[in-house]
Amino acid sequence: METPPSISCIGEAGSPRNQKLMQMPEAVEGCDYEVFLSFRGPDTRHGITDFLYHRLKEAGIRTFLDNEELRIGEEIGPDLLGAIEQSKISIPIFSKGYASSKWCLDELAHMVDCSKRKGQKIMPIFYHVEPSEVRHQTEGYREALLEHENKKRFDHATIQKWKNALGEVAELKGWKRETKANSHEGKLVEHIVTEVLSELRKAYLEVTDLLVGVDHSVEKVMGMIGTATDDVKIVGIHGLGGVGKTTLAKVVYNKLYQDFPNYCFLPDVRDTSNSKGIVHLQNRLISDLSKQTHSSIDREDEGRRMIEERFSSKKVLLLLDDVNEERQLTALLGKKGRFGAGSHILITTRNLM
Repeated sequence: METPPSISCIGEAGSPRNQKLMQMPEAVEGCDYEVFLSFRGPDTRHGITDFLYHRLKEAGIRTFLDNEELRIGEEIGPDLLGAIEQSKISIPIFSKGYASSKWCLDELAHMVDCSKRKGQKIMPIFYHVEPSEVRHQTEGYREALLEHENKKRFDHATIQKWKNALGEVAELKGWKRETKANSHEGKLVEHIVTEVLSELRKAYLEVTDLLVGVDHSVEKVMGMIGTATDDVKIVGIHGLGGVGKTTLAKVVYNKLYQDFPNYCFLPDVRDTSNSKGIVHLQNRLISDLSKQTHSSIDREDEGRRMIEERFSSKKVLLLLDDVNEERQLTALLGKKGRFGAGSHILITTRNLM
């Protein structure tokens, strides 16, 4: 950046506390998918698998859903192998009939291989089965494997590979769907999506590789925010277009977001407000902070009131990029200080307001 942007601190710092800054893990190279779902169709296709698949997609997670009913032949195909290889996370849904499918067992074995070779994550769901049943291959899992053996279509090495994969994955931390009637499947899916988002670090914002001269400005912003504060902190970054305001704000945002349970990045506030309206931005902010897919605000005053009521006690991190009117701030932030203790708000703008 040849001419660095100016930075101003609008909020006041509170008492200091330690703040942990974490670096992003390196991405798995060449990932077209982020999540691979492995499941036994007759058991869960029209239930939790369908619900989970659509919630993951709504959350912006690129998810591969296998359709075993369309399979031809016995061998696991290259497209399927490629989908598993490329995915960052694999989620096997262990149901009662999972082990009866040789396709599911082949997928699971390949997941384990990818986990060992490439460090990919496996996050299992135990759907009306106990982890011990999968781990030790008892009850229905024992019967399914015996049936595979009795058909003599697979050699001993393949059967053993399946057993080893079942045992290893069942030792991993996962989710368990209880059999009791008051166990809420919708809450389980929401919990899974939240953890997957956290694992994928979906809040992380891509920034240009050309970060010449940005380090000093980042240090300045971080210094204004302080290592810790219980007050709502608002930092404005202002300057002409093209001087690096957004890049600077993104770098700071990436350093902070993992300490916040609620975060939101609104890019191009000026253009979006002109083309789609402030209500659109309010709906986006409410959806992101509440981790819901949709918000149905129709009026600006309604949106402002909802933001104030829902998030007045929540610790949030906001990045509002390219704000050009005070009205936008009022609509998106509500009354001053209405967010919870420790909230941080970053604003980039071409002019002081």
